[in-house]
Amino acid sequence: MSETGPQRSNLLEATIHMVADALMLEAAFLLTYWFCFYSGIWLVPLGIPALNVYLVASLVVVFVFLCIFYATGMYAGRGGRRIEDDLLGLFKGVILGSLLVLAIAFFFRRLTFSRSFFGLFFLSSIFFLTVGRVVARSVLHKILRRGRGYTRVLLVGDSAMRERVLRAARDLPGLAFRPIGWLCVGSGEETAQQPAVNVTTDAGAVAAAAAPDRLALPVDLPCLGELAEIRAVVLEHKIDRVVLTLPFEQLALVSATAAKLANLTTDLQFVPDLFALHTSKMRLTEVAGIPFISVREVALSGADRIVKRTFDIVCTSLGLLVLSPLLFVLAVAVKLSSRGPVLYRQARVGRDGREFDMLKFRSMRVGAEEQTGPVWTVADDPRVTGVGRLLRRWSLDELPQLWNVLRGDMSLVGPRPERRVFVERFSQQMPRYFERHRVKSGLTGWAQVNGLRGDTSIAERTLYDLHYVENWSLALDVKILLMTVHHVLRGANAY
Repeated sequence: MSETGPQRSNLLEATIHMVADALMLEAAFLLTYWFCFYSGIWLVPLGIPALNVYLVASLVVVFVFLCIFYATGMYAGRGGRRIEDDLLGLFKGVILGSLLVLAIAFFFRRLTFSRSFFGLFFLSSIFFLTVGRVVARSVLHKILRRGRGYTRVLLVGDSAMRERVLRAARDLPGLAFRPIGWLCVGSGEETAQQPAVNVTTDAGAVAAAAAPDRLALPVDLPCLGELAEIRAVVLEHKIDRVVLTLPFEQLALVSATAAKLANLTTDLQFVPDLFALHTSKMRLTEVAGIPFISVREVALSGADRIVKRTFDIVCTSLGLLVLSPLLFVLAVAVKLSSRGPVLYRQARVGRDGREFDMLKFRSMRVGAEEQTGPVWTVADDPRVTGVGRLLRRWSLDELPQLWNVLRGDMSLVGPRPERRVFVERFSQQMPRYFERHRVKSGLTGWAQVNGLRGDTSIAERTLYDLHYVENWSLALDVKILLMTVHHVLRGANAY
């Protein structure tokens, strides 16, 4: 059995990222030195400082920044996170590292930098580190695609979380998970009847969405036996990590499985069934050495709401100012394309169940729902106009909602609002659906940037919305806005 799979994967990832960061920081420092003292753009009244002094200083700076990145978790499991997480982490690390370097320079005068040098290095380091992280992730993915550094994973159990693990392995190749197979919990006769996992679902069916235990995944995962055979399976297939996806009524099997794997180097992890608890995340905290698992927490505090509202006002005001020429052009295009008003108003349910009129550029012909009633838009919907199809492809029809944000009806980021008829239907089908209304609705949201927009699973969307409600931070809002740009360019499920 492999004894170094997870360790090898972690070491490879950390090495690539640390080397890339060190090289990029050194390149940013040396480029800043040349730009300030040799480019001729800046005057150098005190003469050009010795290069050897700045080379020594660069090593100190690189060491300080790498320590900051390590302390903030930039080298721990980054392959399982999105590029937006890395960019936000780098930005925060550069700020902390810069402050620490300034503090060190205060005590060691030979390391003192001019304000122009330090300002340029701050900007160049962000740019170089971003490029370096993108390249590092690409190199890591190429290595993993060649079959090197992967963690061989065995899944145990058939809870809804098994499919979420498979989805993560598919969507995040840097996670380095290679699912080898799965084990069922049951008798030998039940095992013989278990097929390979070939998960498919009609994401548009509300009934199926109400029981989100299957996701559309291009994975054929063979059943390798039952839990009683786990030790033999782990040895035969050289498993590096066992992941338990068991319902809570089978929690006792966690300790039983750990006993079966005694004296092996295989990692063992347990993924809680969040669907069964009607929650989005479990948080572990420690009080006096006692572990507490938080299943549900309050929404935004008063201070959080002030910060979020201030962020909305500042960003929306700037957005309306910059985008005003584009808004004018789009309004003219909508007016000339078909009969009817430029803006379409529709009653949507916002925070605490209050209704408001959400604005959009009209993308359908007038009276589009007179015969069908309230229905969702589907791909190649005949009700959509030619200009409307273009607006929907690039999500430009949503831009008037900036006015809703400025008025306070909505926020830039939050769960997408639905019509009253859908809210009532989904609230009956999903126990915690209405809890997404504890915050203002958003122009974009955590579910949408994770691919859950358009005619997709409502239950999955709800879980992502609840995660946002329970884990809000300003950094998360910024991350979602960055991811929104990426997803708009992709145009997935935009119709």
